[in-house]
Amino acid sequence: MEFLNSLIGELTSGTQMTLSLLFFLNIILLVLARPIVNVIAPNQDNKTKIRIFQSLNLLVIIFQIVDFALRRSLPEYGGGYFVNLGISLMVIYGGVFLYSLSGTISRKRFGKTRQLDNQTIYIETYNSRLVNIVLLSVIVLTVIYALIKIWGADSLLETTGIFGIFIAFMAFTSSIWAPDIVSGLIILNSDILVDGDVVVIDGFPDEFIIARVTLIYVVLYDVRNNHRTLLRNTQFIQSRIDNLSRIASSDGIRQSLKYNIGYPKFGKSVKARETELIKFQAKIDKLFMRSFEACKAKDEVKINRNKSFEWAMTNAGDYALEYTLWIYLDRIPNTKVTATIRRHLMGTMYKINESVFAASVIEDVDLSTPNLLSAQIETKTIVTK
Repeated sequence: MEFLNSLIGELTSGTQMTLSLLFFLNIILLVLARPIVNVIAPNQDNKTKIRIFQSLNLLVIIFQIVDFALRRSLPEYGGGYFVNLGISLMVIYGGVFLYSLSGTISRKRFGKTRQLDNQTIYIETYNSRLVNIVLLSVIVLTVIYALIKIWGADSLLETTGIFGIFIAFMAFTSSIWAPDIVSGLIILNSDILVDGDVVVIDGFPDEFIIARVTLIYVVLYDVRNNHRTLLRNTQFIQSRIDNLSRIASSDGIRQSLKYNIGYPKFGKSVKARETELIKFQAKIDKLFMRSFEACKAKDEVKINRNKSFEWAMTNAGDYALEYTLWIYLDRIPNTKVTATIRRHLMGTMYKINESVFAASVIEDVDLSTPNLLSAQIETKTIVTK
């Protein structure tokens, strides 16, 4: 208790006004870390940022208490080392805070708005990202300069000092980070790939939701497996990307399903074969039309109800006729919830498959492909007879 009273008394003395402000400022920031971070970075998962800011505040407070304790117990301790550590952390804290705040302001000023999950969000654009890069450079250089001044290392400001080393380091490592920054600017400048879009990347079997495009990397949500994926910007745009959220026609996304239907049995005469062929084709048309009408009646099937199914015989195989059914899906909703996208894309295709099977039972169309063994048995039976 006596130690606490001595600490408070020294912090409230006139000679320690700067340290007093620093001490009480950290206490205030420690308490208000959550609302402050949520204001500068809204609609984001800020748990990590909050912990970082709170940890910095706690470290500064601990350094001040340690500095006070050493000055009270060790007369030979001149003081200042732990205080400088605390002030240095506050400078870094201020740099991170200013960059986060400037990023939010630049997105609102130079970015674009979009409705996502019934919320208005601000997304990055080419201009906002350029502003962020300039601000990041200014803030980093300012923080380095302030740290040098705090520790009295003015010699580092010379050409062969820290700035020279920093510039040389950036030049030698530019081949590593510069392509990703340029690729990120290309992504934003294209105005085709933005947060919340559902994409298919060449070489990856799954669909992804773009969660966030940063300076170096892009964060994706795997729709099928429900996990997060991280790709460098250069990896992301080095291959073909299909954006399912940006359709080329108002008809909707065009998907396909393939069905193998066994060859029908025909009569001996030309007229009989012609009549049976017409009946078979009419049965196929009824099959797919019935499935379309069944899907239209179900709200959970997300198809374009103004655009009927399309179908055609796409291959006459050795054992079956291959029919391809084309479906036009409704526009994908603006959301980052993977379950909603799964219901819209995969769930719809599964429901359509079920409706086609149900229609095949009603229309008496066999969707099973005759296998080679049964075909050989039938051939041997005919030869024997």
